[in-house]
Amino acid sequence: MRLFIAILFSGETKERIASIRDSLHEEALRATYTKKENLHLTLEFLGELPASSLGRIRECIDSVECGPFRLTFRQLGRFRRPDGDTWYLAVDGGKELKRLQADLHKALLEAGFKLEKRPYTAHVTLARRVMAPVSGQPFEAFSEMAGGVSLMLSERIDGQMVYTELYRRSLS
Repeated sequence: MRLFIAILFSGETKERIASIRDSLHEEALRATYTKKENLHLTLEFLGELPASSLGRIRECIDSVECGPFRLTFRQLGRFRRPDGDTWYLAVDGGKELKRLQADLHKALLEAGFKLEKRPYTAHVTLARRVMAPVSGQPFEAFSEMAGGVSLMLSERIDGQMVYTELYRRSLS
């Protein structure tokens, strides 16, 4: 099972993010765009794990103390890659998001999970393998309250990425 832990967004926020993503279509020569229903904020990528690990992951999620907090979306960014850049929407969640992600990372490490070592960058992936001098259209910053942490299953079904929520813990 290919798993990750994420914050999911409301339908309204997904619409706004998709609109920003769509502005890249006008400039990019080539890109693979994230489907609207798959837009999310990854907290930890876990990779391929057996189903027997689900209980330990849920325990890690439940062990982290955090209340609801505001996520603000205000600028585009990109990770440069040889096969084309990854364009993203930067997310600011203040100290609450940083603490949530760090505490979750620590709990998962202590439970024996192997995690990525690179520094965490809070972002929503809009498009991968973007080939073009894309700058994106300007947009007005917007925000949403983060209300939960979700354990997600990532599968390729009929050539499409499908994300399924396996578990959700409310932030309260």
